[in-house]
Amino acid sequence: MRFLTLLLLVLLCTCVRAQKVLLFERMTDSKAERMYEGEALKFRMEGDKFWQEGRIMEMRPDIQALVINERFILLEEIESVHLGSTFGAAAGYSLMTFGTAWAGIGLIGYATDKDPTTNFSGRDATIALTSFASGYLINRFLGQKRFKTSQYKRLRIVDTSF
Repeated sequence: MRFLTLLLLVLLCTCVRAQKVLLFERMTDSKAERMYEGEALKFRMEGDKFWQEGRIMEMRPDIQALVINERFILLEEIESVHLGSTFGAAAGYSLMTFGTAWAGIGLIGYATDKDPTTNFSGRDATIALTSFASGYLINRFLGQKRFKTSQYKRLRIVDTSF
């Protein structure tokens, strides 16, 4: 019975259709990041200043093109792909939230305290501004993961059917 189940499982697995894969290849790296049909892709075309976003409806390995939002996008025309946020984004947003909360709580406490000896000092403002600015800079420079095509990096569509 086990042999029959194993045989049936192997036969069913070999009938599965292969997928087309979008590979993000680096010249010196043997591993490549992958995307499949149906996933959302955020990208920027050569010469454009804005980002476009859409689901990958179809991949055409014969002409190295994607169908996104019912139009063909050639891979050689894509300049940069946004791959998501990193740990830097979370750390940056946390520091910005801390700076805003420090200033907000300090100002609310000073306004509602009714104690003439307490005040919102320059140290409080310095802490709030420093944490907010450092969080913004961390988020700006380390928060986004992008794949920029170049001489050493390329996009490629591979059909895994044999």
